[in-house]
Amino acid sequence: MDINIEIETILSNRTKKGMVNFKIEELVENEVVKTIVTQWDLTKARYIRDMLSSAIEAAVSDEMIYQFFIEKVKLDDARASQILLDFREIRQGSKGVINPS
Repeated sequence: MDINIEIETILSNRTKKGMVNFKIEELVENEVVKTIVTQWDLTKARYIRDMLSSAIEAAVSDEMIYQFFIEKVKLDDARASQILLDFREIRQGSKGVINPS
């Protein structure tokens, strides 16, 4: 399965305000099997940008923390992964979802 993402700017017909059009397609053997299209006002688009940016930085941090525990502290995968979840909870208040607000 592959994913194709398209992002473009549009001008709303109704409000005449700039918006972001976001389209994601799920592909199986180069055939589109599912398409989701959504439009965001600029406030929502900026919020999503901030969430993505936060998630990217957290993923970099997760990788470094995990590597440190595997390579320097010599923990096994299961223990390093569990400690990573503990770090994640301290960093963002949960073990899963990143939310910048």
